Amino acid sequence: MPQTVRGSQAPSGLNVRIDRVRIGGLALRTWTTWIDATHDVPLEDRHDIVLVHGLGVSSQYFERLAVVLGRVGAVHLLDLPGFAGVPRPHGHLEITDFAELIARWVEHAGLERPTFVGHSMGSQIVTEVLASHPGIATHAVLVGPPVNSRERSVPLQAARLLQSSWHESARTRAVALQGYVECGPHWFASVLPRMLRYPIEERLPAVDVPVVVVRGEHDHVAPRAWVAELADLAPRGRWVEVPGASHAVIYEHSRQVADLVLEHVGR
Repeated sequence: MPQTVRGSQAPSGLNVRIDRVRIGGLALRTWTTWIDATHDVPLEDRHDIVLVHGLGVSSQYFERLAVVLGRVGAVHLLDLPGFAGVPRPHGHLEITDFAELIARWVEHAGLERPTFVGHSMGSQIVTEVLASHPGIATHAVLVGPPVNSRERSVPLQAARLLQSSWHESARTRAVALQGYVECGPHWFASVLPRMLRYPIEERLPAVDVPVVVVRGEHDHVAPRAWVAELADLAPRGRWVEVPGASHAVIYEHSRQVADLVLEHVGR
């Protein structure tokens, strides 16, 4: 399990379960965390939260966030096919393929209308899950969603990611680099064009649950105008900006993001 829940940093009563499954020939690894005793939420009001990572990285980006959210229910951190050492499929996967895998896993795991949180490309996947499977969730949180419809090119997106990383810590860059190494250049290059062409702005109007779109103040991958546009397209959407944060807001400002998630679900 990610380092921040080990040893003295782990909350009392923390449980971790690792599951490796194959659904429709695709591999998926999940880390499920929960806390036995908590005074924050009564047992009958606890709920599941599903965290979906972005391109090239892994569930490690959610390590800090999961510890906080675990106080209100079971948190499921997903490692998608081809990432974080999870076996790659033989062919290409579209965003729709990742989404269908997750929807089938929700059924396999017996989850009842969880809250979905997606970061970067994970926001696209979450959007597709909800648009394709109405009623599967209660709420959605889209963090740093790509790809700005006016900048759908590899050079522009690479430049925006570099601009954003200038405002991130060495630790965050190290976590991202580790993910890229585990993913490998071949799989990264296979998934990248699928992410670039996914029309999130066309799919959000089909999402039937409350959506909050979150961006960091210095996130050039998800600029303010783009995030506001997406929030307007969602039938029940709004957007929030985290001061001082960048594209890795999910990692570097996990407490603020956790508070936003909990406030959103509380609505």
